[in-house]
Amino acid sequence: MEKTRLLILDSHGILFRAFFALGKQPNPMTSSQGELTYATYGYAESLLKVIEQIKPTHICAAWDAKGKTFRHELYPEYKATRKATPPELIPQMERVRELLEAFSIPIYELVGFEADDIAGTIAAKAAADDIETWIATLDSDLIQL
Repeated sequence: MEKTRLLILDSHGILFRAFFALGKQPNPMTSSQGELTYATYGYAESLLKVIEQIKPTHICAAWDAKGKTFRHELYPEYKATRKATPPELIPQMERVRELLEAFSIPIYELVGFEADDIAGTIAAKAAADDIETWIATLDSDLIQL
């Protein structure tokens, strides 16, 4: 019997990486209607690569909920210098959510928590159940897990 292997996607991290890496090109990728799609494409490409490498039996996506987190309550200056999400990324975020839904990949988000909190919680619970768990991320906080 094949061992259960869970892949948790740090969706915002993957999407932001694709956005900033591919957005530097002179002619960013667009749809036939002119909608920017380069970050969506980069996310999809990363998703397919990690699925091929890990060969998970289960996949889920951790997603940052809108608004402040419990860390803002504890420390009001938390991420105070972080720039707002670029407006050209927002529609691509919706496209990535649609992509995940099309692949039947559940999206987990919770108001007051970041995606890495969610990914860490899922990973801890899975490990307690002896499930081999992988987190696809570039976030140094999550890499420690």
